[in-house]
Amino acid sequence: MPVLRRFAVWAVPLALVLGAAAPRFWRLDRVPLGLHGDEAITGMDARRALREGWIGPYLYPSALGQPAGPVYVAAAVLGIIGESTATLRFSMAVFGIGTVLFTYLAARAMFSRAVAVLAAILLAALPWHLHVSRIAFMVNAWPCLQMATLWLIFRARPGAAGAAPRAIAVGVAAGLTLYTYNAAPLSLPLFAIPFLYDLFHPPVTRRRTVAAAAVAVVTALVVALPLLDYIRTHEEYFWHQEEVGVTHTAAWRGGDWSDRAALLAARAAEWGRGLAVGGRPDDGDGLGAVGYPLLDPLTGIAALVGLGLAVRRWREPACGVLIGAVVLLPLGALLTIEDGLYRRTLGLAPLLAVLAALPLARLWHEAKQRGRAPRQAAAAALGALLTLSAARTALGYFGPLQTSEQMRYVFPYQVDAAAHFLAAQPPGAAVYWYSERWPASYETRRWWAPDAEVVERSPEHGAARADDGGPVLAADSDRATLFVLLGRYVDLAPELVRRHGGTVYEERAGGEVLFRAVMVQPPSP
Repeated sequence: MPVLRRFAVWAVPLALVLGAAAPRFWRLDRVPLGLHGDEAITGMDARRALREGWIGPYLYPSALGQPAGPVYVAAAVLGIIGESTATLRFSMAVFGIGTVLFTYLAARAMFSRAVAVLAAILLAALPWHLHVSRIAFMVNAWPCLQMATLWLIFRARPGAAGAAPRAIAVGVAAGLTLYTYNAAPLSLPLFAIPFLYDLFHPPVTRRRTVAAAAVAVVTALVVALPLLDYIRTHEEYFWHQEEVGVTHTAAWRGGDWSDRAALLAARAAEWGRGLAVGGRPDDGDGLGAVGYPLLDPLTGIAALVGLGLAVRRWREPACGVLIGAVVLLPLGALLTIEDGLYRRTLGLAPLLAVLAALPLARLWHEAKQRGRAPRQAAAAALGALLTLSAARTALGYFGPLQTSEQMRYVFPYQVDAAAHFLAAQPPGAAVYWYSERWPASYETRRWWAPDAEVVERSPEHGAARADDGGPVLAADSDRATLFVLLGRYVDLAPELVRRHGGTVYEERAGGEVLFRAVMVQPPSP
């Protein structure tokens, strides 16, 4: 019997992890389309970490500046299993799966096993989290470490809250959270909420709480010391916030308080529309496309009901954390501008899943108390709801969303294909790049063909124009020349062949020409 009980304890989280892994690992090399530039940045920084070892706690100018923590995980994965689109995305997908596991563990410590199971299932099938988990964005580490910290905090309450090893573990997890993403500091107040609640307990518990909090804070500061020292000595740390912060915009600085309130309200409406109904597409990651909201209907509606339940139970520390999350974590979108609003609030996704699980678990518990037949009916109803919701998400995500105009615009599959071709060519040729949208220096090209010496020939990106106003089409007279043509420049191939001769290569997908390349050999001596 003890063996069966121990098996049951591990069987549930194992099943949840496997269930979350399946949609996050399947066809990682092809879904989404071509490798995004921000994914390539993750790979290039990981490659640098493999080459140099320690590359610091913060990376600048990578993605305008970002904490370096997830890069070291990506470096370990790529160093062990090699470099490819699938392995690069896998290195961040493990954080997504870890988030599902830690959401289960945290919700179980905060509420009950039923809430934990339901929250993990809802999160595993959440369109918002599913998409980000499948791309190599380092933001995936933020909700993972956030939920791990909350689990450790609630696991230590209340009687063991003063135990030094548990408080140290909380501090380590909280400190590591700061290395995940620029918006991660928004999670720190959530970690403080349970300790603040415990201060109102009897004096013995209060003393233990103060001691535990002190140990956790000191540990977190020690863990975060390299990053804190970087912040103290490098002014560029603040340049990212200045670049995307609403308080640094002319509209904010030049407006009065009513104008500023209107700016925040408009941003909140923009963010909320993307979550609830879609229609605010994000050109930074493809989220929020028309007809593809970040929240599925079941999670969205249940989370609203769950928020009402949490407000009614506000005296409970766990509910205080959920209410705090709804208030604090949207600030990642409200206080910033332009694209990136959904990834800057990704830490809210697992806590919305917990909120959504509250009313569903309540229905389950009430049915369970009424006898066998109601329990079986509730199990069948919940199972059907969750299955239909997950199937709807999977069919939409892996089906029409991937062929939508939004995804084809955001993920540069044409550059990906051209860069693969370029990487396979022998060295020594002069390479000229033509693309009205993607410059030769674009990260995806540099990730796949890091050693190629590529010359920009696109006037849109600063290259000189020919006498006729078009791009320069001259070939190198001393060595082989490879013209790489993308977008509207693919039609230059016949003119290049007419002028220089050479061989034309191209790649197509679904009738679309992804790129053309013209290889011209040098003239005979």
